[in-house]
Amino acid sequence: MSRFMRNAAAAALTLAAGVALAGTASAQSYSRLVVFGDSLSDNGNLFLFTGGTQPPAPFYYQGRFSTGPVFVELLGFNLGRFAAGDSNAGSINYAFGGARTDLAGAPPGMRTQLNAYLGGGGTFGPNDLVSVLGGANNIFQGLPAAGASSNPAGAIQVVSLAAAADINLIVNNVATAGAGTILVTNLPKLSLTPQFANSPAAPLADYAVTTFNGALLSGLNTVAANQPGSNIILMDLFKIGDTIAGNPTAFGVTNVTDPCFNQVALTLCSNPDDYFYLDGVHPTAAGHRAIASLANDYLYYGDRGAATAHQGEVSMRQREDSLDMGSEALSGWAAWEPGHTSLDVSLMGDRTDVDARGIVPEAEVEGQGIRLALEHSMSASWKMGVAGSYREAETIAGPTRFDSENFSFDAFLGWRSGPMFANVTAGASRDTYDDIQRATGVGPVVHTGETEGYSRGVRVQGGTWFDMGGIALSPRVALTWASTDVDGYIENGVAAQYAYEDRTVEGLTGEVSLRAEGGIEGVTFYVEGGYRDSLDDSSDPVGTGIAGSPSQVLYREVEDAMGGQMLAQVGAEVDWGPARVGLGLKGRFGDNADSFVGGITLRMPLQ
Repeated sequence: MSRFMRNAAAAALTLAAGVALAGTASAQSYSRLVVFGDSLSDNGNLFLFTGGTQPPAPFYYQGRFSTGPVFVELLGFNLGRFAAGDSNAGSINYAFGGARTDLAGAPPGMRTQLNAYLGGGGTFGPNDLVSVLGGANNIFQGLPAAGASSNPAGAIQVVSLAAAADINLIVNNVATAGAGTILVTNLPKLSLTPQFANSPAAPLADYAVTTFNGALLSGLNTVAANQPGSNIILMDLFKIGDTIAGNPTAFGVTNVTDPCFNQVALTLCSNPDDYFYLDGVHPTAAGHRAIASLANDYLYYGDRGAATAHQGEVSMRQREDSLDMGSEALSGWAAWEPGHTSLDVSLMGDRTDVDARGIVPEAEVEGQGIRLALEHSMSASWKMGVAGSYREAETIAGPTRFDSENFSFDAFLGWRSGPMFANVTAGASRDTYDDIQRATGVGPVVHTGETEGYSRGVRVQGGTWFDMGGIALSPRVALTWASTDVDGYIENGVAAQYAYEDRTVEGLTGEVSLRAEGGIEGVTFYVEGGYRDSLDDSSDPVGTGIAGSPSQVLYREVEDAMGGQMLAQVGAEVDWGPARVGLGLKGRFGDNADSFVGGITLRMPLQ
């Protein structure tokens, strides 16, 4: 029994890298799951194989090396067990506790497991998910002889490299057979487990693991390059181990140093969910829930990464708002006074509520800013201006949040002849995205990041005025082109480290509106309504990969956040000595979002 415990333990050690509750599968989905591995993945195969003796009941849950279901059972599939002659059409688990990576027969090694699956008529399809996890049993069995040799590091290196070569061979064969996605898990730091924590063998064990992990990654990169039809995802258990050991309560457990099961006294602790380890290396159900949540963070990176679509969209809306303000200064009813120059100082606040769009979560955006504009009437027919503005916003989108800052400059030029007018505004901005945070769903693990970008745009507007006697009406049309580039970046964190591609959000919109203006005793008021719609959306899909993994970059198309928009604004200006003070509120009510911008403006004549 102790031999089986040590061998199977290896797989469980990978658990040390585990994390919190499994998340809910998103729109990215897999049709079924096929598992090859050892005790970390075994859902009762060894128990049946040994006639119910390994692992020993009742201390282990229903034949698992744990106090509950193992992590592959928590990924949303109904996993069958290995049985000769049974159908392999559905989700099935070929993992055996104690399994090495090789062609061993009892318990079946992982290469033997794959041969049995294929020999039994098993096939792989593009929507299949295959889990491959093993190598620790090779190291466990090789450590005693390596430690007793004259060159322990050299001896265990041979074992680790051979185990990694087996795993890479398995992955290559599975990919060649047509599997769409292969989740390959590396090994954790063994010195964090109860079995090795205070053992003189810990340094050699950790060396064996790092050697294995390095060879595994190198080999997987080669396999991925030669097998573009399969997405090979490396789940990094090694990286997260220290985080769990350093803050276990944040992951829902209080003890990561002691085993719950006393293998000498054959007694089980009364509170196994407070322990990360059931025995020297195998995790409890709590540990497996942690592993499952980590696996989900890796498996659904394409969908989860789509939340970053909000970054470019926030800057795009701000660019459009800046262009709108340029037109606003050149399309009023009042005549232009030749030689008149004024300075406008505006304070503004904004809020946008964006609906969920498939895999892109809903978002709330709140911001504020300041704008300085200098306007000069060159004649009764020509007027120009320049403006600089600063805006900041906080965006909360499901598990993701970020702060953004926008420094922009706009120039605008207008013409009018009698009641007719036309104007053009062009501008650009530098955008920064700071304090980006993504809650991974892996216990308390939050990934962070920062990036920057650049926005530009042009708006052309034309219309005319009709004097209705005290009230003037102006029908008008406009075209707006705006584009935002967001630089790619890599998250910082110990779960699946998403690597985002550069992205451009770009579109051309057309609008029609009707404005009414009036005034009495130094007070001017206006009301405007209209409709804006997209004429062309050239936005890039969101591209997400995983740093340090051979996984592919997955692209997700994102529906335009605003879509068709009803436009409405209202405002008033009042004389204040030689200056004027204005208040205004503008709303955009889109297919997928509602946006509001309100502000106060002080207009001061300079000449």
